[in-house]
Amino acid sequence: MGIWAKWVEVDQRFSFDVRDNGGAKISNKRHAELLAAEASGQSIAPGDDGVPTLTERQPPPIEFVMERERAWRTVELSRYEWVVTRHRDEVELGGVTTLTAEQYAALLAYRQALRDWPAADAFPALANRPVAPDWLAELIL
Repeated sequence: MGIWAKWVEVDQRFSFDVRDNGGAKISNKRHAELLAAEASGQSIAPGDDGVPTLTERQPPPIEFVMERERAWRTVELSRYEWVVTRHRDEVELGGVTTLTAEQYAALLAYRQALRDWPAADAFPALANRPVAPDWLAELIL
């Protein structure tokens, strides 16, 4: 018994089946090896003869990474908009504010760093993302 492996161009992946799907026949052992290697970070690609082979996983295109980072930045800005609004409302009402002046300044600095992130030299490296103040994560969302 074996596994049939057919490359699906539109999906850029192999379709595996126990029935003949028009692809190359591989052993159950090879199928297990391919799946284990894929789970460990390698990619399964078609060889010259259509048989699945293992390759090193390629990093995503820089355009994809940049768009992902812009999306993260937009979500992060929206995520804490309510904190800014609440603080401004509390100030305008003349009451006690939930945030200290230092916390509010740190929040504004973080939001500005988020806005500046796409223009930063280190963009889009995840390790260089703007970092939220520690206390911000403790707020009830």
